[in-house]
Amino acid sequence: MRCPNIKLTIHGIKGVALRLWIFAALLVLAPGGGARAADVLKMGSLSGVVRDLSGKGVSGVMVKIRHQDRPTTVTVFSQQGKYHAPELYPGKYEISAGLAGHEESIKAAAEVAAGKETVLNLSLPGNPNKPILTPSDWIPQLPDDRDGTRELVINRCVNCHGPQAIIRHHLDRLGWKKVILDMGRIEVTGRFAYSEIPDAQAMAANDEETERLAGYLAKHYGPESKQEIREPEPVAYRNGRTDANVVLTQFDIPTRGAIPHNLTVDAQDNIWFVERYVDKIGRLDPRTAEFQEFPIPASVTRPHGIIPDKNGMIWWTESRGNHLGRLDPKTGQMKRYPLPQADSSPHTLALGRDGTIFMTEIRGGRIGNFNPETERFKEFPIPTANPRPYGIAVDSQNIVWFCEFTGDKIGRLDPSTGVIKEYRPPTPHAGPRRLALDKQGNVWFTEYNVNKIALLDRNTGKISEWDVPTLNSGPYDIVVDFQGKVWFDEFAANKVVRFDPRNGQFTEYNLPGLDSQVRKMALDHAGVVWLSEYKNSRMVRVLEKR
Repeated sequence: MRCPNIKLTIHGIKGVALRLWIFAALLVLAPGGGARAADVLKMGSLSGVVRDLSGKGVSGVMVKIRHQDRPTTVTVFSQQGKYHAPELYPGKYEISAGLAGHEESIKAAAEVAAGKETVLNLSLPGNPNKPILTPSDWIPQLPDDRDGTRELVINRCVNCHGPQAIIRHHLDRLGWKKVILDMGRIEVTGRFAYSEIPDAQAMAANDEETERLAGYLAKHYGPESKQEIREPEPVAYRNGRTDANVVLTQFDIPTRGAIPHNLTVDAQDNIWFVERYVDKIGRLDPRTAEFQEFPIPASVTRPHGIIPDKNGMIWWTESRGNHLGRLDPKTGQMKRYPLPQADSSPHTLALGRDGTIFMTEIRGGRIGNFNPETERFKEFPIPTANPRPYGIAVDSQNIVWFCEFTGDKIGRLDPSTGVIKEYRPPTPHAGPRRLALDKQGNVWFTEYNVNKIALLDRNTGKISEWDVPTLNSGPYDIVVDFQGKVWFDEFAANKVVRFDPRNGQFTEYNLPGLDSQVRKMALDHAGVVWLSEYKNSRMVRVLEKR
């Protein structure tokens, strides 16, 4: 399904026939190009106008177009009432629409024919449906003791669910310790069962982080707590600064409840991802919307990071299995390598310039290195205590950059010397989560705890910060596209955002899946952004129109 990428390669040419002809010709010259060209030429499109009761066109309407026979949903936004969804597979579609940030208020149906544009006009009712609440709307109710513990709660608890799951409970310190321990094992047990944890085990949990969290929660949400639970005003999801310049395409993973965490793109632009809760590796061919799944030969491994190497092998980490895995896509054969130290919890992966594989070890507090030729590991301890290393990238000089999520630093590792240098952001308790490198090798990263994105100048070490427009949005992952624009997701506000460093402008797009919990983004070889919907088990393409 390469057709949406045409406008990226043929700037300024508007003739549909000419675009298709040139792109089809290029594909014919490529291996297997004839079949792909045929697929391109069979596409259709859908367009129309969304009007209010007075007949005036309405901007900012989210129009979702779901194919009835393929696992795809295309979402576009209206501008001055007009919407356009290009390059749709022929067939019957279910259409739903509503003002962005509100529940859908329109339902319709349409059929798209090959090579033709179908027109479907829509009418909004008098009042928009109910606005949608997100975790961002609940975060302001968390009290701030001005000691960084509120940020720790955001870092460790709102990491997976909204504050509403916290403030509805009233437990003593021991009870909250049990909840904290239960949250640490829930991805294994698959159920909420804190009451089953023995008192003695909870009392023995006296590490600094657990004590801080339990103390804060017991203070503000204890048995005698008088904290008022207020239904917040739904603001975060409906205040998006949205234009009509993107097309969002969702691809439903066949195994529902797969919970895809990380994703990556191989040399052929196939999308690879981990299925965290079903212990599989998945592959999507975006040209055909076809999936293939490879079961991992072990249980409760909880695959996390994933990358391809230069030879086309796919590598993944197992945060619970404590292994690094390798998949040969041609044969389907897998091999798993245990990490040198137990309970390291290998996390995100990055490929070194020499073909070695780097990984963050989130529980071990180390950067791991694996040589595929010798099949040996090497590890580099991080100087900061309990850093929880998270996102990682390798630059053109084979320098490894990584985030210290609870260490509140950006790390720089020179693997040739083993020397690690650390940089602390200007804002305390920032919670650097994931990072990406621009063409100059500078480091862009998200500050999850304090609602900012930041840039580290690789030459000077200076860090600049920008406030994210939506408050308490939880910026999570980040990528830099080929034009130098920075894309990141608002985990708690359920949006994807485009930031232009040249003018400081943010443009936010509501994600069509509710509570998507996007945890990883990637670029394909045309510079198109891809992301994973962790909560809704989908791969999503974010195509910017040009």
